[in-house]
Amino acid sequence: MAKEVRFSRLVWLALGLAILASCQMNPSGSTPQAVQVAGVVGGTETKPTLLGKPLDLQGTSLTKEGKPYGGSVLPGMVVVAQGTDQGNTLRLQSLEVQVELKGPIAALDVNAGTLTVLGQQVLTDANTRIYEKVGGSYRTLLLSDLAIGDVVEVQGTATETGILATYIERHPRGNNEVELEGRATNLDEPAKHFTLNGYTVDYGQAHVVGTPREGVWVEVKGTLSGTLIQATKVVFKTSGNNQFGASRRVELEGPILGLDPTQKTFQLLGYTVDYSAANVVGTLVDGAYVEAKGQVDANDPTLFHAQLVKVKYPKSYPAKAEAKGTVSAIDHQGNTFSLGSLGFYVDATTVLKRDDPDGPIAFTDIQVGDYVEVQYDPTRTDADMRYYAVKVEVKTSQDGEGMEEWEGPVSHLDATSYTFQLLGYTVTTTEATRFEWRDQAYSRADFFALLQNGDRVEVKGTLSGTTIAAEKVELKGR
Repeated sequence: MAKEVRFSRLVWLALGLAILASCQMNPSGSTPQAVQVAGVVGGTETKPTLLGKPLDLQGTSLTKEGKPYGGSVLPGMVVVAQGTDQGNTLRLQSLEVQVELKGPIAALDVNAGTLTVLGQQVLTDANTRIYEKVGGSYRTLLLSDLAIGDVVEVQGTATETGILATYIERHPRGNNEVELEGRATNLDEPAKHFTLNGYTVDYGQAHVVGTPREGVWVEVKGTLSGTLIQATKVVFKTSGNNQFGASRRVELEGPILGLDPTQKTFQLLGYTVDYSAANVVGTLVDGAYVEAKGQVDANDPTLFHAQLVKVKYPKSYPAKAEAKGTVSAIDHQGNTFSLGSLGFYVDATTVLKRDDPDGPIAFTDIQVGDYVEVQYDPTRTDADMRYYAVKVEVKTSQDGEGMEEWEGPVSHLDATSYTFQLLGYTVTTTEATRFEWRDQAYSRADFFALLQNGDRVEVKGTLSGTTIAAEKVELKGR
C-alpha cells in the first residue's frame, strides 16, 4: 500500500509528538501552542513559511534524510517539523527535509510536464519549484531547462504510480548517488538481491532495516552503475517497524494524489488520509493543494484521520514559460492583465497567491503596480492572443534586492546598439553590464552574438520611463 511509503520517517515524527504532548492547544493563539506538521515550505528563500506563517529557525535542529543539514530551507521543500505557534511565527525545535527520489532523468516531456527518474514517473504542476545551486546561491529553473541525463532530487507526494513534485533540484552530473522507493520483487535472500522499478539492488553491504520480504515496500539509498544499485541502506517497510504510541494532533499541507471518493481517502506526503468524518471545504481532486487537520491513527502511524480538509489551491497545470515584472494593466471583470506588452488571462484553475504573508488571494487582490511572477503556457491563448497564466504570485519582496527585475522573451534585438525589448520596455546595456549564460560570464559583444529573438532572459537594472538600464542580463534555458 502507498501509505507505507514514508513509514520510517513518520516514526521520527510520531516519536517527537510525544515530546510536545504536554503543550496545550489554544485556538485563540493567545499563548504558544504545540505544532506538529508535515508540509510544503512556502514564502521565499530568506523568509520561508509553513502553514502560511514565517519560520523561526534560530536554534532549530535541521536534518535531511536523518543527517544534519546546513543548507537553505527553500519554498517547495517537503518537511516534517515540530515546535510552537507563537501567533505570528512558528518557532521550530526540529525540521527534517524529506526526499522521495534522486537520480538521473531518463525521459522528459515538457508539454506533459513529466519526467522519469529511476523508473518512476514524476509529475509537475504550477506549484512545483525547480532549483539549481550555483556557487552559494540558488536560482530557479523551468522544466524546459532540464535535460535527459541531469541528476535531480525530487520531493513531493508519492503513490505507487508516481510522484507529484513540489520540489526538484538539479545536481551536478556525475553524481551517482541515488534514492528511490517501490515494491521489492524477485527477492533473492541468499544472494541479497532484489528488483526495484526495473533496477537490480544489491544490498549485501547495506545497512538493512526491517525484514526482507517479497513484494513489500522498500526505501533504497546507494550508488548507481548501469542498472545495478549498490545499496548503502535499505528499509523494508514491514509491520515489525511499527512501534508507535498514542495518536497526536497533526497538520498536513501539500498536494494530494490517489483520491478514492468511495473509500474517502487520498495520499498526502506519505500519509493515507481518511476524510470520511472530515469537514471538507472545496472540491477534492488529484493535484489539489490542501490543508488537513486531524490525528494520526494510534495503531497505524501512516493513517491520518482528518477532521478538517480545506482546499488551498486548485488542481493546476505545468508551466512552460515564466515572466516577472510590474502589472501595467488589469481587467478584473475580464480576468486579464498585462506585464508591459505581454498579456495574460486567468481562469478557475490558475493558482493565485502572494509570498508574504504566504497564502492564496483573489484575482481582485492584484492591482496595477504589483510586482508579480507569472508562470504561463505560451501554447494556450485567448482570442486576443493573451497567454494562459498557470500561476500568478505577487512578490512583496525580492530578498532585499528591490523590485528592479524582469524576465521574459527577447524581442526587437539590435546587436549593433546592444539593445532589445523585454515586456515592452527597451533594455539598454553598457560595457559595465554583466552578461551570463550557463554560469559563464560573457563580453557584451559575445553575448549579443549569442542572443536571439524569443530567448528567455532575466534582467536586473533600473527602470526610467520605458527604458531599463541593465546591470545584469542572464540568458535562461536554451
